[in-house]
Amino acid sequence: MKTANRRAGILAVLGSALCFGTTGTTQQLGAPDISPVAVGAARLLCGSLFLFLFAYLQRGKRGEIRMSRTDLLICGFGVAMYQLTFFSAVHITGIAISTVTALGSVPTVSAIVAYVVLGEKPRKSWFLGTSVTVLGIIVVGTARGIDSFKPLGISLAVIAGCGFAVFNVISRKSLANGAQDIWLTATSFGVAALVSFPFLFAQSPDWILTPKGSLTVLWLGLVPTAIGYFLFTFGLKRIDSSTAATVVLAEPATATLLAAVVIGESLVLQSYIGIAIVAAGILYISRAKN
Repeated sequence: MKTANRRAGILAVLGSALCFGTTGTTQQLGAPDISPVAVGAARLLCGSLFLFLFAYLQRGKRGEIRMSRTDLLICGFGVAMYQLTFFSAVHITGIAISTVTALGSVPTVSAIVAYVVLGEKPRKSWFLGTSVTVLGIIVVGTARGIDSFKPLGISLAVIAGCGFAVFNVISRKSLANGAQDIWLTATSFGVAALVSFPFLFAQSPDWILTPKGSLTVLWLGLVPTAIGYFLFTFGLKRIDSSTAATVVLAEPATATLLAAVVIGESLVLQSYIGIAIVAAGILYISRAKN
C-alpha cells in the first residue's frame, strides 16, 4: 500500500510537471509583447480564483489542520517570486534554457531546505537519480552552446527555482501535519496574488480583455497553475520533497518539446539526448525503493 501510495504521488507530480511545461510556450504564443511581470501577476490572480473554487468544492474534507501564518506568508512569497522571475527569465533567455535553469536549481535547494527545516535526509536513490536528471537538463540547456546563456536571464531563472523550492518544502511540512492539500495551495496562491497584484499594472491591463489575452490568462490560470499545483501538492503529500523536486524536472523536457513544436525553437540532436537522460533519471527514482 505504501509503494502504491508513493507511485500515485510520483505520477501526480509528473502530471503537474507536464502542466507546468506549457507555461513558457503559452506566454510566448499568447502574450509575447506584454510585460512578463504583468503576465505573471495575471496568472496568479486567475489561478488563485480557480484554486479557491477547487477548495470550496472540497470544503467537506478540509479538516481542522491549518498552515501557520508564518509558513503561509513564506509559501506565498515563494510562489510570487517564482512566477514573477520565471516569466522575466523566459522573456530574456527563451523557453528551453530558462525552464532548464529554473527547475535545475530546485532539487539542490529543496534538499538543503528540507534537511534544515524538516530534517529530511534524501533517499539513496535521490543522489543518483538527481545527478542523472540534472545532467540531462544541462545537456538540453547547452545544446546550442554556452554562449546562448544570458547572465540576467539565468539569474532570474535561478531565483525562480529558489522560490519554487521554498514553496515545495514549507508546504510539505504542513501537508505532513495533516493540512488539506488544495486549501493549502489556494491560500498560498492567494497570498502570492496579493503580493504580485501591483505588477499587474506594469503596463495597461487592457490586454487581458482582448480575446488572445483572456485565453492566455485563462490557460495559465487553469492548467499550469490550478490543475498543475493541485496535482503537485497531492503528490507532495505522498512523497518526500527531494523526490518531488526531481520528478518535476520533467517540466524542462516538456517545455523544450512544446517550444520546438509550437513556437518553432528547433531542437538539435543534443536536445533529444538531454530529454532522454531526464526521462531516465525520473524513471530510476520512480522505481527505486530507497
